Amino acid sequence: MNILYISSGNPTFVRKDISLLSLKYNVGTLNYEWNQINLPLNIIKQFIHIALRIKKIDTIIVMFAGYWSVLPVLFGKFFKKNVFIILGGTDCVSYPTFNYGSLRKPLLKSAIYISIKHATCLLPVHESLIDFTNSYFDHSKQGIKNHFKSIKTPVRTIFNGYEPIVTQKEIELSKRIPNSFITVAFVNNNVRMILKGIDLILESAWEIPEANFTIIGFNKKFKNQIKIPSNVTLHEHMPHNELNIKYIQSEFVINISISEGFPNALCEAMSFGCIPIISPVGAMPTIAQNIGFTIQNRNRIELSNAIKASLNLTPEQKATLRQLAYAQIKNNFNITQRMSKFMKTIEEFERKN
Repeated sequence: MNILYISSGNPTFVRKDISLLSLKYNVGTLNYEWNQINLPLNIIKQFIHIALRIKKIDTIIVMFAGYWSVLPVLFGKFFKKNVFIILGGTDCVSYPTFNYGSLRKPLLKSAIYISIKHATCLLPVHESLIDFTNSYFDHSKQGIKNHFKSIKTPVRTIFNGYEPIVTQKEIELSKRIPNSFITVAFVNNNVRMILKGIDLILESAWEIPEANFTIIGFNKKFKNQIKIPSNVTLHEHMPHNELNIKYIQSEFVINISISEGFPNALCEAMSFGCIPIISPVGAMPTIAQNIGFTIQNRNRIELSNAIKASLNLTPEQKATLRQLAYAQIKNNFNITQRMSKFMKTIEEFERKN
């Protein structure tokens, strides 16, 4: 089977999918960076690329819905090819109060509507991307079902998959920095800072000086615009080998985003034994499964209380929670399960076509 895998950019999770699908299928790729400036040129390039190859393509997979998914679904519909769209997060939400979410932009929303209406099947990384009420932030109804009432496209949920690179024994023997908390989030402006809850983390850091916070992914220029407590260390983007060292040195991982799909950083940190502190958003309650702490409402007091409670855990309690966090990712969200469901879904719709 010949598969064309399309995405905007070429992040790690895209490369992982392509690598694993290539074990069974012949996978070609089409990865451009899409933005308002290069949109017309990219549409032309994409049209030519697909038109020249469509007769030899059996299945098209698109990572996230957006401008780049419109032509693939239209080609697929005309030439009777299966087109699967992986829904990841921002393509399913609209938060106009702080300028986040693809569905708050009329033209992009139209592109997403056309894409998901004419796709063969939608593959959300979590069911919350279809229907979700955000009790943590504003009680708004999010997800494809709430933004596009008429959509009847089949849905198959396929969780992200991970492969822990440390063993249970290494988790047991790991030496963690006492009272250490790690957050991994790309932050280059106020929208991203609010989205990822970094503003609350900084507020709590001022209040709890005995805790140490590491935030990775901070833009250097933006860093200079805000006041940082002395117990907070900011890093820019970090290579995975260095990031992995930070994970296994940290006791806790904080992810208190307003909006998430299936957050990779949370899963990666838990696979290194970090105890989660999360918001009840997207897949995070499914991932954490009551391991660690959940902030029910977006405010500094609740976060500070959770951090203080985590500092009061005994060494034995921390050791148990570390093992539970590691086992949760290894046993329930591994890469083999993702690929197995992916392949079953592709073959299911191939039989129907």
